Amino acid sequence: MPDAFENLAIFPDAELELIRSFMANEGIPEPRWLLGSGLDMQLSGVTGKPISLNQFDMIYRNVYRLANRPGLGIDLGLALNLSRWGMLSAALMCADSLGQALSIAHDFREILRSRFSTASYVKDGMMVIDLHPKADMTYPVNEIFAHEVFIGTLTTQISQLTAIPFRFSEIRVPYTRPAYAKHYEKVSQTPVTFNAAVGQLKFPVSLARQPLPMANRVTRQAAIGHCRDELDRVIRAKSGDIVFAVRSILAQRSGDLPGLAELADMLSMNPRTLRRKLQKAQMPYRQLCEQQRQQTAISLLASTELSVQSIGERCGFKDYASFHKAFKRWTGQTITQYRASQTGN
Repeated sequence: MPDAFENLAIFPDAELELIRSFMANEGIPEPRWLLGSGLDMQLSGVTGKPISLNQFDMIYRNVYRLANRPGLGIDLGLALNLSRWGMLSAALMCADSLGQALSIAHDFREILRSRFSTASYVKDGMMVIDLHPKADMTYPVNEIFAHEVFIGTLTTQISQLTAIPFRFSEIRVPYTRPAYAKHYEKVSQTPVTFNAAVGQLKFPVSLARQPLPMANRVTRQAAIGHCRDELDRVIRAKSGDIVFAVRSILAQRSGDLPGLAELADMLSMNPRTLRRKLQKAQMPYRQLCEQQRQQTAISLLASTELSVQSIGERCGFKDYASFHKAFKRWTGQTITQYRASQTGN
């Protein structure tokens, strides 16, 4: 996995609201658990913006450090309900059965940021889910915390999908029994097996075949279409698509765009290497910056009531004359003409 991938803001931020609520119940204010993430100190300033894997990891480390107590991973997982996954949540809720929902989640596993790869199969009347750590990803905190959050959130989400209380029939985990093992009763009907060869979760296969109460083929397909777009962004970022990586960073900036040297540092590469890769892709950095300014200007003029001066500043222009000249070159219209055409005046 390219180092730059972990810094790309490509993942939906819906989970942040759930973490905010959880940490509020722990008595810990937002500025403390957002510390070091590069996000604003209040969620009101970041809602709706995608964030990076490294930003999520920093937040998880802050949660673990600040709310440090027995059973934290399980309780956090239980608090991360189905809405955690944004648009993918709609696709899961509208599946025909729990089994289909789990299959959809597996198809879009790359946008779930999970540290585990899973293998599901039926054995002795039970649906079995094996958990294997991903070789190319490290845990943001540690092995135990990662397993507990995964198990907790899957427990909550299965309960929400089926609309019935749920706990796993059997849980096996590959680590030593913690002192707070009794806490696992929240997610397992039977005593958990520790020091197992592999993480494993079991529940009756009959539950996997049970129809879901919110099944809706039309809504499911619409949501899946949106998820495919998200998956494409993640796959392109993972593959090291340099043009995509640069555009992702530029899209998060307002005002002056970073210079080539600053951008190269953000992508963990030498400026000359970045310039060479962009030349190979036949997409000079200056052209990418121009395209980003154009996209920002057109979007803000069409969808907001911000003043022309404010929009120009957000696009990195120092004065109205420069903005006006650039916009006329892009569109063949003046700013006033373009805005009037969008409002029908």
